[in-house]
Amino acid sequence: MADFTKLKYGGWVAPNIYYLGEFGSLWFKGIQITGWSGIFNYHSFVNQSVQMEKVPFDSSEIRSVYHTKLQAFAKMYMMNHDMDVVMSHDWPVGIERYGDAQKLLKMKPFFKEDIKSGKLGSPLNKFLLGYLRPKLWCSAHLHVKFEATIKRDSGKVNENELELDMDDEEEVKNKEEIALDMDDEEEKEGKVGFEETFHFVQQNGSKKLKSELTPQRGPCDHDTKFLALDKCGKRRNFLQIETIDVTHPAHPSFTQDKLYYSKRAIAINRVVEAYLQDHKQEFLQIDTKEIVHNPQNFPLVNELMKLVDLEFKKLSALKDEEFAVPENFQIVAPVEYNNELKYYPNNQTQEYCEKFNIPAPNYL
Repeated sequence: MADFTKLKYGGWVAPNIYYLGEFGSLWFKGIQITGWSGIFNYHSFVNQSVQMEKVPFDSSEIRSVYHTKLQAFAKMYMMNHDMDVVMSHDWPVGIERYGDAQKLLKMKPFFKEDIKSGKLGSPLNKFLLGYLRPKLWCSAHLHVKFEATIKRDSGKVNENELELDMDDEEEVKNKEEIALDMDDEEEKEGKVGFEETFHFVQQNGSKKLKSELTPQRGPCDHDTKFLALDKCGKRRNFLQIETIDVTHPAHPSFTQDKLYYSKRAIAINRVVEAYLQDHKQEFLQIDTKEIVHNPQNFPLVNELMKLVDLEFKKLSALKDEEFAVPENFQIVAPVEYNNELKYYPNNQTQEYCEKFNIPAPNYL
C-alpha cells in the first residue's frame, strides 16, 4: 500500500500496468477512463484529514490509508459527464437493484443484512454513478461477479437547465461575479470540447446565480453497465472482455498506441491541491456527515469549478503531445527487504508535479 501512496496522481506500477492514483483520468484510443481508489469507511470519511498517511503507518493509518478521502470525492465530482469508463474499488450502494439480486444473495448470503441497511458499497459512488453517467462502471472489492444495467431516459433537456455560456439577468447585474463562460476557439465554431461540457440546473424554479448552483445533467441517451468481477483464482470469474464504442475519434489518443492524461483531471488536481495548501482549516470545517447523506450538497465544488475552468483553458493552449503519458517506470526501492523502513520517492510523481505545476505530496 505504501507504494501506491507514492503514486497519488497515478503512474506505472510495472511496465504495462498503470494505476490511476487516488484520483485520475486517462484517454486511450478515444476512450476516457476515470477512477478513484479506496474503500468507503464512514468513521474515516467523517473524521477526514488533509494530512497524508506516512511511512511507517501507525495502527490507525494502516487502515485509513486505503479509505476514500473527501478531497478525492471532490475531484471526481468536478469531472466531466457521460464519459466512457469509471472505475472504483467499492460498489455503489443500491446497485444490486439493477441486476439479479437473488442470484447475488445465493452466492453471497451474508450480503443480505448490508443490503437491508444500505451499507453494501459506497453512498458516494451511488451519487457519482448517476452524476457522471459513464457507459461502463467497473468495481471490485466484494470478490464476486455481478452485472447490472442502469437504464437512462432520453428526451428533452430540462427546461430549467442552464448551459454554462448562457447569461441570466442576475448574472448581468452582479458585476463582481466571475463568469463561468467556457468560450474558446472551438466553441465559437459551434463545438465544445467533451471535457468542458457542463450544465447547471435550477432547483424548484429558483433563480440563483450559476456559482450558487450544484452542477447536474439533464436526460441521458445511453445506459450504464455495471460490472464487478471475482478475485483471481481457479474457477472464478475474474476476467471479462467488454466492447466500448469510440465516440471521440477526434481525440489525439485515437490514432496513437499510448495513454494520454485528461486535461480536466490535471486542472482539478492543480486547483484542489492548491486549495488544500492555502485553506486547510476551511476544508476541515466542511460538514462531512451532510455530504455522506446528501453528496450533491457540496458548495466547495461550485466555488472551485470556475477555477478549474480557468486552468483547463491554460492547459488547452499546450500541444497535444504534452499530455502523452511518459513510459517512465523505474524501480525506485530495493527489491529485497533489508529490515529498514525508509521512504523512496517515486520519479513519476515528481515529474508529473513539476510538469503540470501541481503541489507535490508531503510524504515525510
